[in-house]
Amino acid sequence: MADYIATAISEGDHWVIDVDGVGTAQADTFDAIEATAVDLVTAVTHTAPADVHVRVRIV
Repeated sequence: MADYIATAISEGDHWVIDVDGVGTAQADTFDAIEATAVDLVTAVTHTAPADVHVRVRIV
């Protein structure tokens, strides 16, 4: 399992998510932050979602 840290910052009506060493994505709601971060990691690294663990930091 691969571990990643995602930092989420509120930008008005959406969240900007930066996953260390992977990239940046945007989520429309707070509840979508973790799923969006996992989607980003799987898209960039071609890793199965079940093999990805994301720890979310809200700043």
